[in-house]
Amino acid sequence: MRGAVLYILGIAAILLLALNHDSFAAPREEGFFYIPLAGAAATAAVASLISSIAFLRTRDFRFDSVAVAVTEVGLAFLAAAIVNGCCLTGYANGRFWSWDSSLTAALVCWLFYAAYLMLRQSVEEPTQRAIFAAVWSIFAFVDIPLAVVSTAWWKPETHIPFDFTLPRLINFAAMLLIGALLTVVRLRQEEARRELDSLRRSSQ
Repeated sequence: MRGAVLYILGIAAILLLALNHDSFAAPREEGFFYIPLAGAAATAAVASLISSIAFLRTRDFRFDSVAVAVTEVGLAFLAAAIVNGCCLTGYANGRFWSWDSSLTAALVCWLFYAAYLMLRQSVEEPTQRAIFAAVWSIFAFVDIPLAVVSTAWWKPETHIPFDFTLPRLINFAAMLLIGALLTVVRLRQEEARRELDSLRRSSQ
């Protein structure tokens, strides 16, 4: 069943990108990848926040697995958005990094969520690891509205209209499907890792 879901998500993402191919080189769509990637990363952060709160309320480790899976996928999307933003800045200003407000805010978000993964690696006991990670995920999410506000206060040097035109919406939908595909794969890996960890602990 999961294999069929993966195939469907992958095919749907490819079809959406193929449907949108005419906008790839359109000058008016310079945020064609940047905005959908950032939007997908923000969606993953929201999913991580909800899963972390649900874990703290229920102590159900399935929510912890979802939180770590979507955080890793969101971190990859955010890294891709930062790289794409650097390329846009370099194309417009000749400098790939200029401490632009939007790029700097995105980098700070990336560092917060990278620290989430580092925290998980540093705690051995599963319950403590999940609790600490859930609390940090909630704390890290606070940086997202702060990043939005800071971008509104300090106008970025490279102006990219943050409106969702039809090509951007289609690309955003494709990114969400790709994100869902990667999350399902990562969830399967996390469940297998948790089972192996449980067997290892029970044998000791």
